Amino acid sequence: MNLTHFCKTICGRHRNFDVVKGWMRALPEEFEPLRSYFRPMDRLACMYPGDHENETYRIVIHRDGTVVGVDDEDMDNRIELTHSDIVVYELDLDLFRDSLCTALELLPSRTPIPEPEYAKIIPIGSWEPEKSARFPVSLFLPGTFNMRNKIFERIIEKTEFAELFLAPPRSRWDDTLCGIAKKHNILLVPLDEVICFENGKFCPTPIWPEYLTAFCQMVEIVLPSRYRKVVRDYVFARRNDAWFLQYGEMTSKLELDLLGPQFIQYLLKYPDQRIHVRELWGGIMGTGRRRKKIEVEFEEMSSALFDGDAMLDHEAEENYRNRLLELSRERSMIEKNNDDGKLDQINTEVQIIESTLDSARALGGRSVKIGNETKKLADRIRRVLNTAIKKIGKENPNMARFLKKSIECGSHIKYNSSKEVSWKFE
Repeated sequence: MNLTHFCKTICGRHRNFDVVKGWMRALPEEFEPLRSYFRPMDRLACMYPGDHENETYRIVIHRDGTVVGVDDEDMDNRIELTHSDIVVYELDLDLFRDSLCTALELLPSRTPIPEPEYAKIIPIGSWEPEKSARFPVSLFLPGTFNMRNKIFERIIEKTEFAELFLAPPRSRWDDTLCGIAKKHNILLVPLDEVICFENGKFCPTPIWPEYLTAFCQMVEIVLPSRYRKVVRDYVFARRNDAWFLQYGEMTSKLELDLLGPQFIQYLLKYPDQRIHVRELWGGIMGTGRRRKKIEVEFEEMSSALFDGDAMLDHEAEENYRNRLLELSRERSMIEKNNDDGKLDQINTEVQIIESTLDSARALGGRSVKIGNETKKLADRIRRVLNTAIKKIGKENPNMARFLKKSIECGSHIKYNSSKEVSWKFE
């Protein structure tokens, strides 16, 4: 709940006490949510507000205890009241002060609050950015606004050090008031800009650290890290020679030649969509000429992976290992020529071969029946994803946990998005 009207009211009223109906008229939207911050006083009102502006009734208590409100301009105009109607309530400044200290992380002041009639400046507490530095924080209640500059100047004549003043809304400021504050090393902070009311309590707004930053610049100290704005981005991007990853505040990098991050990024770009493994594979490996070229180059060695009746026997395994040696030699030559396109193709082929050999070793080196194309492709992509997520987890465990929880594997693969996470890919 925005508190501009509340702050304007409590800072501008000559007296911060009234009957319930008076408060409800002054704070039509704010009084009920904030009612616990008003306490009954040991006194009864003399006047009672009417239903219209500037309409008031003089309160009369008869000997039999009945209470009526009388319009002195029209004696026949009377209203019946109860004893509870004429109880006076005041803003509980002690409770309000404690709540402000909690919300703004201030050390509470032990100085007694003056009586309401005389409370123009209320010591709230102190802000302690470091152990050796403590700055007072006060609440300025000028009451009559046409006297605020004289009242303010009289108050700060006694101020010896830099101080923060929680002040009326900015619309009530003028150049004179700002000039007085600047001259005496006072930072004026509009109360309604730095607090709001949510879930039954006062809370700081994101603007509060900005005023603290300005105050630190004024007194030439460093703002504590807990008040600095933290950039919470979610990035999965290919930048220069590496994958750049950011999850919240944590950043990390992965080597560019990994296949897994390509699959992950593709899934993140298409949230909440069930993508068939063939479509996912095609999206990463490319389409048209590039894909056909890759498929032709892989045809012989990957036939075992796509033929449901194929077997990975010892001869096939040896062919795979020979191909790995050839690829290693090719990679060395391509790296010298800085051919990134060809290098990506070789790295992809190496990962496929190594994944196939790993599957064979997992079964004790026996000849393996590969099974149908979709299942084997799904298994391969799942292994590639798991490998990449494990690598991510070494430096960015929060991202790894999120990805592991959010990606569903099978013949269709799906990334389940989160409302709290919006990914950037550049």
